Amino acid sequence: MSIELILNAVNINLVALSDQLQNLVGQVFVVFIIAVAAAEAAVGLGIIIAFYRNKETVNIDEMSLMRW
Repeated sequence: MSIELILNAVNINLVALSDQLQNLVGQVFVVFIIAVAAAEAAVGLGIIIAFYRNKETVNIDEMSLMRW
């Protein structure tokens, strides 16, 4: 969740800077950052689904069992 907040803060800064400089490059970077954030969320969801299929629970206390 904190990575999402950091990426959103970067997006706001890039859009503001892009508007200030009258240049669209910052807004193009924002589109790429949003794509990276979506991919990161998909990987996280995939990890949770894989854990559920193996252990049939999403209990955080049992997450350390995936190391073995």
